[in-house]
Amino acid sequence: MTILPAIDIKNGKCVRLLQGDFNQLTDYNLDPLRQAEEFLDHGFSYLHVVDLDGAQSGSQDNLSIIKQLASNPQLKLEVGGGIRSIEKANSMIELGVTRIIVGTALFETPSFLDDLQANFDPDQIVLGLDFKDIHGQPMIFTHGWQNQSSVNLIEFLNTYSYFSNILATDITLDGAMEGPSLLAYERILQSFPSINLIASGGISSIKDIDNVKKLGCKEVVVGKAIYEKAFSLRELANVM
Repeated sequence: MTILPAIDIKNGKCVRLLQGDFNQLTDYNLDPLRQAEEFLDHGFSYLHVVDLDGAQSGSQDNLSIIKQLASNPQLKLEVGGGIRSIEKANSMIELGVTRIIVGTALFETPSFLDDLQANFDPDQIVLGLDFKDIHGQPMIFTHGWQNQSSVNLIEFLNTYSYFSNILATDITLDGAMEGPSLLAYERILQSFPSINLIASGGISSIKDIDNVKKLGCKEVVVGKAIYEKAFSLRELANVM
C-alpha cells in the first residue's frame, strides 16, 4: 500500500478544507517545505500536493513552492490544482513532478483528454475525479469542487481507458474524518478492476486505510488525519 501524505497549499501555507468548501478552511500555519521534510524523515517519499489557489481560480500562485519541492531528489510528487492546459502540464513534468493531476479541464475543454493522451505516458497522468452522491449517482464536480458537472463518474470511466490512475475523492467526506467512501470505491473497482484507484477523502484512522486496502486500492491519500494528529507518522509508516 502506497500512502501519499497530502500537502494542500493556499496562500503559501498548509491548509485543509471541509467538504471542499473554501469557506470552511483550517489554516495549519505550516510551511509546506518543512512539512515535506517531516514526511520524508518518516519514510514518506511520495507526496500528494494540491495548489488550492490554482484549483479555485486556474492561477498557479504557489508554483515557487511546488518548484522547490520538486527539486528535492528524494521526493516524488503528484501535483494538482489549476493544470488546465498542455503547456501547464508540460511545465510540471519539466520541473520534475512525477505525476500531474488533471480534473476541471477534462470537462470544459473537449480535446483536452485526447491532447493528454498524445503528449504523456499513462503513468504521468492522474485523472482527478471529484464526486458527490446526487440521488444515488456519483456526479463529478469541477473548479476546486465548486461546480457540479453533468457527468457521472461511472459513465466517464466507461468511456475512457487510456489513463488508469484514477484519484476518486468523495467531496462530502473530504476533510470530515468520517471514513472513506467504501461503497463507491467497491462499485468502481468491481466495474473497472484494472484501474489504479487512489482512495482520497475521509481517512480518519489506520483501520480506514486497512479497509480501502482490502477493497483493492493500492494507493491512498491521507490529509487531515495527519494534521489533526489522529495517529502519528510513525504509526502511519507501519501500514506501508
